[in-house]
Amino acid sequence: MYPTTARLPFQFNPMWIAFIGSLATALLLVNLANGQIDGIDGFTEPFQKVDLASDESGAIDQLNFDAGMKVKKGDVVAKLDPRAQELQLEIATHLASTQSQMVAAERSYEKRTSILERLRQLKSKGHASESEIIRAEMELAIAEAKLLSVKEEQVVREIEKRRAEVQLDRRFIRAPFDGVIAEVHRREGEFLSPLHPEIVSIVKVDRLLAKFAVPSSQSSMFKVGSEFEIQMGNGKTVTGKVYQVGVEIDAQSSTVEIKLVVENSDFSIKSGASCTLKI
Repeated sequence: MYPTTARLPFQFNPMWIAFIGSLATALLLVNLANGQIDGIDGFTEPFQKVDLASDESGAIDQLNFDAGMKVKKGDVVAKLDPRAQELQLEIATHLASTQSQMVAAERSYEKRTSILERLRQLKSKGHASESEIIRAEMELAIAEAKLLSVKEEQVVREIEKRRAEVQLDRRFIRAPFDGVIAEVHRREGEFLSPLHPEIVSIVKVDRLLAKFAVPSSQSSMFKVGSEFEIQMGNGKTVTGKVYQVGVEIDAQSSTVEIKLVVENSDFSIKSGASCTLKI
């Protein structure tokens, strides 16, 4: 006999979930209309979050911060092995500082200019022919073109040097803003690849976003910059300023997403904490 599988009397499926969500929203709207509740539950999230990554491949040579540590904008969070880029910069710096070709081209130009002047003087006295003048002028033009070419090459070498400096600097992964290291994805010695370039996650929590799903009928009372009281899960009441009002209504719940900025310079409020918006 084949074993039978017991069936639950109620199975969760998307249709039931949607129905329950719609029913909860309807009850919320009724309660708001009757004045039975004066708040909407929500939660906090970081004001800003980034998975700090590198567009360069290579092994992590140095990791300067760990999870939970604070960073300042511009701090070097990690460094990739820079030896190849350091050598490229050394070569580019040497080439940019080389002056031998420039000196040779300048002297050749000065010499050809002097020869042409002397020939013109001699021609005025009848001691030089027109063909000699033409040949001297051609040689001077060639020397001038050579000097111009060397100057252009020198500019290119300066650009190559700056590019080598940029390539070396890209091996140093810096924090894009003041924040806290939330998670470390790679450690020293691990290799970064284009498929997995993340090193750490940084969050900005000295300011938080309190996020709420407000019934669409109540969303018109929220204007960017207006202030509302928010009660945190620990009982503390803070003031939040409307930062963003959603432009779409959720079809299933008939709510609009509202985000308020909450100052958290003392880090007393944790990201992800529950809170209630007073309306």
